[in-house]
Amino acid sequence: MVKNDAPTMIIPSGTEIQIDVHGQLSVRTPGNLVIQNSGHYGEIESVGGSIRIEANAEVEAVSVKCAGVCYVQGSLTSWKVKARSIQLEEKAQARIVLQETESLEIGKNAQLVGNFSSEKELFLLFSRFTRQLRSMPFYFDRQAPPAQLAELEERTEEAKPAEAKSVGAGPRAEEPLASRVLESGQELPDHLFFALVLLEREARNEAYGTTSVRVLEELVKLLKSRDLEALQHTYRTLFGRIMEPGDDTRRALDLIERFFRETPVEAAAG
Repeated sequence: MVKNDAPTMIIPSGTEIQIDVHGQLSVRTPGNLVIQNSGHYGEIESVGGSIRIEANAEVEAVSVKCAGVCYVQGSLTSWKVKARSIQLEEKAQARIVLQETESLEIGKNAQLVGNFSSEKELFLLFSRFTRQLRSMPFYFDRQAPPAQLAELEERTEEAKPAEAKSVGAGPRAEEPLASRVLESGQELPDHLFFALVLLEREARNEAYGTTSVRVLEELVKLLKSRDLEALQHTYRTLFGRIMEPGDDTRRALDLIERFFRETPVEAAAG
């Protein structure tokens, strides 16, 4: 008989394990869940129990949910954690953007970064420090190959309304436009600046296909060039070409829509 010293994995009845459109593993279990190894996840959920991330495990998850306590001994990076309580034990590290909990316990040498109660609170805080955020260099700053970019620009031009292509044609009365390009040294309005940050990050997401990446890069280019008129004419068409858009892409679309819905023409243009 061959001796097998490998540990045994037990999957309780009722557990759901799936892979989402971005290739991330999601786990939903009815009881307690213990994570011993490092990994990247979409969603981690314990319906009726607690979740423990053991020491030396580095876990990254879009969301973490549990009815009980989320214990962290190792490292947790998550966009959102919803639990009765979060407990960071000795030397634990947690980077949590949004949290919904009744209590929070942090060990003496543990570290917690983030911990906002809502996306509105996060956006308002970032708005207060817009100047500092603008001074940070963007991690992603690459250009699409000229041939690919030319092809995409040609498709974008075809999507523009006829009024925009005609020389001297004015904007339609029912759809006010930001009438000119922002000057090169002029800062983007906050909504568009945060949309740019999100889209630059999404353009690095390997889960997207080549066409979607090109579209994301074209949106980034429009925002960086500050051509608000071209952006308003084309952003809905461009976003519609992105296959299986992620949460950050949808947030960027919402920010751009809110900008053109709420900002007067004069303020947008200069």
